[in-house]
Amino acid sequence: MKIFILLTLITSFLFSSERAIETKIYKLIIHSIFPQKKEIRIWTNDQKKNNALKNISWIKIVKKPQNADLLILLDPIQLPTKALIFTSSYRALKHYNKNAIGGFYWQKGRPNILFLETNLDKHNITLPDSMNEYIESSL
Repeated sequence: MKIFILLTLITSFLFSSERAIETKIYKLIIHSIFPQKKEIRIWTNDQKKNNALKNISWIKIVKKPQNADLLILLDPIQLPTKALIFTSSYRALKHYNKNAIGGFYWQKGRPNILFLETNLDKHNITLPDSMNEYIESSL
């Protein structure tokens, strides 16, 4: 019984630590995309991202994609909006590679951040120099 409780505590600590890291990464990414905005409206079809983002004070989670500045997509969907697309899975990034400005997803326990240069240029987005290492010309 003690081992079960210990494993549960360790697992919850690691999960909360990963969520804290993910929240910090999203803060950096979203602020880099919208450096001048005081409030960014986001819609996502990824409930885990919704939980990570709702704790950021300057982000407003919206109920309809057409009300969003940024869509964070886990799975490909029909898009009723022209909001910027950012993905939370490599599969979605491949699907939206002509439109998505980038993606952030976990692979083998490590965070992966990728911005697509051509789509950043299409939307006239200039990232800070600290983000240049995450910009790729193609997938």
